[in-house]
Amino acid sequence: MAIKVKKLVRDIRNKVKDMDEVTYSDFDIQDALNECISYFNMDKALRSSDFLEKRKYFNQEDMNAAVVAHNEAHPDDLQELYNFPVTGVELPDDLIKFVDIIRAKDGYHMHPVPSIENISPHTTATYKVTDGRIYTNTDFYLLYRGEIDKLEFEDLSSDEAEIALPPFLKSILVKITVMILTGNPETDTLMQEINRVTNNLIPGRRVSGIKARMPFKV
Repeated sequence: MAIKVKKLVRDIRNKVKDMDEVTYSDFDIQDALNECISYFNMDKALRSSDFLEKRKYFNQEDMNAAVVAHNEAHPDDLQELYNFPVTGVELPDDLIKFVDIIRAKDGYHMHPVPSIENISPHTTATYKVTDGRIYTNTDFYLLYRGEIDKLEFEDLSSDEAEIALPPFLKSILVKITVMILTGNPETDTLMQEINRVTNNLIPGRRVSGIKARMPFKV
C-alpha cells in the first residue's frame, strides 16, 4: 500500500498544465515533492499513526560478514565488527519513535533495562537504548515509526519507485506539491493544510493501544 511516484509526477504535471515539461523541470518537481515530504514528516497525526511503521532486522553474524567483505575490499577504510552487547548497533537514521523490539528467534517482546551494565550475558530478553545505539545479547527486529524517504532524481521516471504512504493521501501530496511549485506559500499555510487533511483522515490511529504486527509467522 503505497503511492507510485511516476503516476504522482504525471498527476502533478497535469494539475499545473505542464505535461510537455516546458515550465517545470523534473528537478523542480523533485525539489517540490521532497519539500512536501518534509512537511508530511512533521505532521503530528501521521507521526502518531501506524502508516509510518517500519521494521528492520538486526543480525550480528550477517552484519559482521558485510563488515569483513568491506574491509577486504577497502583496506584503507576499515570498519569495526559489531558486538551487540558491548558496542551496540546504530539506530536507523529515519527513526521517529519506537514501537517494539522483538527477539528474532521466537518473537518474544523484549523489555528495556536501566543501563548497559544490566545487559546480562545469561539472558536475551532485554535491551538498552542510549546515545543513538541499541545494546542487547541477541538478533532482533526493531519496529518503529520512520520518516518518509526523500526521492532521488531517478525515482521520478521509475516504474518501481514508491512513497510509503497510503494511496488516499495522494491528492493532498499533489495539492501541496503544486502549491510549492506555483506559489511558494508560507510554511504555516502548508502545515495547516496537511494537518487539516490528516486529522480528518487519520482519526484515532494513535500509538497507544496499537498492537505491533509480528514481522514473521511463529
